[in-house]
Amino acid sequence: MHTRRRVIKTLCTLPLWACAAGNAFAQDADRTARLKGGYAQRLKKILAAGRLPYIDIESSCNSTRLDIDAFARNMERLDIGLMALSADIGDGQFDRGVRFDNLSERLTARYPDRFIPVGNGGQPPALTNAPDEFLDAQDAAARSRQIALLGEFEFRHYPSPRQVRRGELQRDGAIPIDGPIGHRVFGMSARLGIAFQIHYEIEDALLVPLEQMLTQYPQAKVIWCHLAQIRYIERAARYTPQYVEGLINRFPNLYFDTAFGGYNSIYPISNQRHARVWAAPGTLAPAWRDLIAAYPKRFLSALDLGGDRIDQIVEYDRDHRIFLSSLPSEAQHQVAYRSAWSLLFNEEFT
Repeated sequence: MHTRRRVIKTLCTLPLWACAAGNAFAQDADRTARLKGGYAQRLKKILAAGRLPYIDIESSCNSTRLDIDAFARNMERLDIGLMALSADIGDGQFDRGVRFDNLSERLTARYPDRFIPVGNGGQPPALTNAPDEFLDAQDAAARSRQIALLGEFEFRHYPSPRQVRRGELQRDGAIPIDGPIGHRVFGMSARLGIAFQIHYEIEDALLVPLEQMLTQYPQAKVIWCHLAQIRYIERAARYTPQYVEGLINRFPNLYFDTAFGGYNSIYPISNQRHARVWAAPGTLAPAWRDLIAAYPKRFLSALDLGGDRIDQIVEYDRDHRIFLSSLPSEAQHQVAYRSAWSLLFNEEFT
């Protein structure tokens, strides 16, 4: 009886995705408790070994090419705690009628202690060719409690540096964040109580529509990916640490992930260093460091691995740990895993 009560008490602290009937992770109370318990046990094991685990809130892959076992071994070797690894629907999948890739089901079945169930990345062609069908599938997956987090939606996205170097410039996408797709995504998050991620290039002209959506949907949980990643500095005069602090104070459900390049990362088109948080290699600019240290609960660890760089996990882990080590000790732990834990489970990690 006492064991049953403990399990019920544990479940009552979980968010909607982990509690409702029909959830693949809640077919019985013990299984749901084991999922969350496995996450906590893994984080505590790494901490007990004197290492800092982190929760990568934003990475993606081509699920048809992912070697799950090799990837999990790398996570073990690098002491990466948990990962929200999203499946990008592409490479012909969408043309074959795939609207939802169940990668998370396979990941959690094989390694339930380290993968967070997450929706698919909202990028072309999924979010442009047939947005209603794609969003219907994500909504259904969230309502049936298959996922704990919606994927990254690309509302404004320039071609990545790697794509530019390959001459692949077609990924220059613009979907109005205050248009029908934006309203549906924000509304879905507010209704279901789960967070979603946005790729939204930092430009003055784009800030007001985002602020208006955050105002209209105060219950939506938004993770703005790539803190201070500015491709064209001349287009982003308003975006400063002070501006971000203002957003933090105005919008309690707005978070920022910390996936950005190193000091020497250059955006090829503008020929500018686009990771604006750095003052020098390995040294955060004081204003950005102080902002994160003052509001660490609003910042999340992230690697931003992708399909064309999934095998670079060692380098990305190294760079992210350089960033974390630049923060005060308490902020390191908060940003690394506590902020994501609180966002996902509505409780502090203990």
